[in-house]
Order: sequence, then structure tokens, then C-alpha cells
Amino acid sequence: MGLFPTFVALKRFSIIFLFGISKLIAQLDNAALYLGHGDTIPEKTAYFKILNFNYFKNNEYFGPIADGYTLFGTQLNPQLGVQISKNVSLEAGIFLQKDFGNNQFELVLPTFSFRYEKEKFKMIFGNIDGSLNHQLIEPVYNFERVITNRLENGAQFLYNHKYFDFDTWVDWQSMIYKYSNKKEQLWGGFSGNILKLGSDSLQVRIPVQFTAKHVGGQIDTAQGPSYTNVTFNTGLAFSIKFHSKFLSEIYADLRYVAKRTNSFDTTLVPNIGTGFMANAGVKLFKTDFMLSYWSGNHFNTDFGGYLYASESSSVRFAGTYQNKRNLLILRITKTFPLAKNVSLSLRAEPNYDLGFGRFDYSYGLYININERIALKKKK
Repeated sequence: MGLFPTFVALKRFSIIFLFGISKLIAQLDNAALYLGHGDTIPEKTAYFKILNFNYFKNNEYFGPIADGYTLFGTQLNPQLGVQISKNVSLEAGIFLQKDFGNNQFELVLPTFSFRYEKEKFKMIFGNIDGSLNHQLIEPVYNFERVITNRLENGAQFLYNHKYFDFDTWVDWQSMIYKYSNKKEQLWGGFSGNILKLGSDSLQVRIPVQFTAKHVGGQIDTAQGPSYTNVTFNTGLAFSIKFHSKFLSEIYADLRYVAKRTNSFDTTLVPNIGTGFMANAGVKLFKTDFMLSYWSGNHFNTDFGGYLYASESSSVRFAGTYQNKRNLLILRITKTFPLAKNVSLSLRAEPNYDLGFGRFDYSYGLYININERIALKKKK
């Protein structure tokens, strides 16, 4: 049996299986690695906030699209905050990142956040709850950016309703002033579910995600075109939950993805790409097993996972371009609570590149601390 018939059979099986079972978040559950508040703090109270992320990710990739390398280090973001009222808080601190094997700090940056939270609504200015919190699919947002680009600065608005939810944000990545020799860069988007239906055991939702990266400005002296890269994806996700010690959930998620470059500069060739992503999984013995299928056609994004792109990011195989990308990825993850607001996550992700006929894999270990401690109790 040749490779093409095998691929067709796998594709048909995947589609049938996906419609036969059901929620997925088009990627593994990253909730254990999210940024957030931690415990509730009484109003008129100062507090100490500690965010600590320890990472080890090893990519054993040897193909022509993505490089193999290891990310190993730690991030520390101690902050002082004050709960001004029930709904308003201010936080300021410093973000430190240290990659092991490097005697210098990779990053030393101040952080600041204004937060307003009331019932189902949240608003943040300054350092927002970005990165994996946006819950973007991996062809659009690389999981590794939680290591390499965790901080986002700008504004964020979130709403969580019984029947719909959304996260919309602007991350201002590069500010310019008059006569700057560089262009401004900003990235923003919308990630949510426009419809959520079901019960405690059965859930169906329609996810919609839109992102845009803009490079431009009117007061700079930099050369080169201004442009906006836009990505969009939508589909159907559903899940069935079980009250069992062994089997807790089966789920699936189907997404159509599209990307386009827009510019007024006629010398810039528009880049148009599309893709289809299907995920199906099961949670057994508190371990998440998920099978992913990706089919991309000239699909490249600014911040997406390297494996999904048509254009190679490899150093050794620079210039390689594969019009159509077809991948099968098995994802296995398990999270262990080490203490309150402290977790350890293990991941293994073998993948098979159907186009190049290659088997590669990656694995990782992550420890996340997200804690707030009141410095004095309200009298």
C-alpha cells in the first residue's frame, strides 16, 4: 500500500472519528501554564505576587522545515500590588529570564498592570494576560512563545458568558516617535466562542479567532512597505464528559484557517494561505491523549508553530519551501499539582510529516507558580 492511499485512509478515518466523538481546544489544555490572579485579595490590601515559570523543551527535529534545539531555563516575575477596591488593582514588578548555559540574563524588564474585574468582565492595561491565555491554535500561535515571548504590553478585554466568551487584545510590540528609523509594530486579535451550548456532560461550541499584525507608521524614516498580516480560523468543537475515575472526557475540534497579507504597496506580493486542522482526544487516568491532523497550503504566519509552515525556519535547510504541508501529531500531556497554585506539566509530542515521510518528536517539562499573598489582612 503506497503512501498516498495510506494518507487518504488516515484522513477519512480522522474525519469520521472526529464527527463521531466530541470539545477540544484545537491544542492541548494549557490552563496549567496560564497567567492569572491566584487567590482573592481583600480590598484596601497590599499583596506580593509571584509568577515563576521553569521550562525544559527539547525538539528532536531533523527535517528541512523546522530546526531541532533545546530551550532550558527559568522566568521570574515578582510583583507588588494593591487591591484598591473590590474590582480594581495595580501591580508593578520586574521580569527576569535566565536561559541555562548563558551567564547573562536573556531579559530584565519592568512590568506594570492596571486591572479591573467585575463579574464576567475583565479589563487590563499594561502587561496583559497574553501568550497561551489567548488560546490560539498552534498554526497561528507557537506554544514556544510562552518561553521566548511571554510578555505582552497593551490592552486586553475579556468577557465570559454562559453562551459566549471572548478575549480581545492589542500587544504594542514596537513604539515609534518622530523620525524613528524603524516602523511601528503591533499585534492584536479576537479569540472566543460565539456560541456555547450544552450541559455539564455535553458541550458544543463555535470558536472564532482573528489576529492581525501591523507593520507601518507615518512619522518614521524607515524604508520598506507597510503591511498587515491577517489570520482567521473558525469551526466546530464539542466534548462529552464522564463521571469516571478512568475516563473523564472525549473531545474533538475542527478548524478552517486562512491567512492573507494586505498592503497598499503594489510591490509587495500578497501572501495567501489556507489550512485545515482536526483534533480528537481522550482524557484517561488524568492524562490527555490527542491526535492532530494538519493540512496546510502555502500557509505561513508571523507567530505560528514552525512545523505547520510551508516556509522553512531551518538554519541548515534555509530556503526550503513546501507548498502543501500534511502532518500527524500525537500529543500526550499530564499535569501534577505540587501545591496550591503550583503545577508540574509533562508533554510528549511525536509527529509524522506525511510530505517528507519523516518521524520526529519533542518533549518537555514545565513548572508554573502563580501566587498572590496578602501583606496585611483587612481589619
